[in-house]
Amino acid sequence: MYFKKTSKGEIIVCSCIMLWIFIVNIISVIMSLVSWPLFFVTILFFLLGMDKKNIAQIFCGGALGLILALGLAVGLNALAPAIGILPAFAILIFLALAIIIIGGAVAPVCCNNIAFAYLTAATISIEKISPGSILNNLLVLIIGGAIILAGSILAYQLGIKLVTPKTEAEIK
Repeated sequence: MYFKKTSKGEIIVCSCIMLWIFIVNIISVIMSLVSWPLFFVTILFFLLGMDKKNIAQIFCGGALGLILALGLAVGLNALAPAIGILPAFAILIFLALAIIIIGGAVAPVCCNNIAFAYLTAATISIEKISPGSILNNLLVLIIGGAIILAGSILAYQLGIKLVTPKTEAEIK
């Protein structure tokens, strides 16, 4: 089924969240932010069922993924001249995957699919990765992610409040 019957209330709640995310989009463009790290926070939060218990996983996994992206980029620059790009990449991606996948058995809050998602996104333009760009991405993830996530939760709560019928006592 591609469409579902929805209520006016659901449209109002979704509209509140959409308006907040729109505002953050405009602000991030005005500030010239590389903003994908903060938008991944809300994407993953909603994808994981809006469960506040997953917030630590989102931020810790995201930070690990960004740090691993820096390690991959720096490692490639160091190893590739000596052993070639493919062997260097194979060694480094093996290590990154081991940290994420095997590490997930020990430290699932940080070593998780979110780390893999951030690693993947950050390395799309691996040639542009530098310590400064990863630091910037970490700050955007932590500060911007906290702002957009808190605002999204508040927008959701506002939407719920707008559509919840008031009792007679609350009206008086």
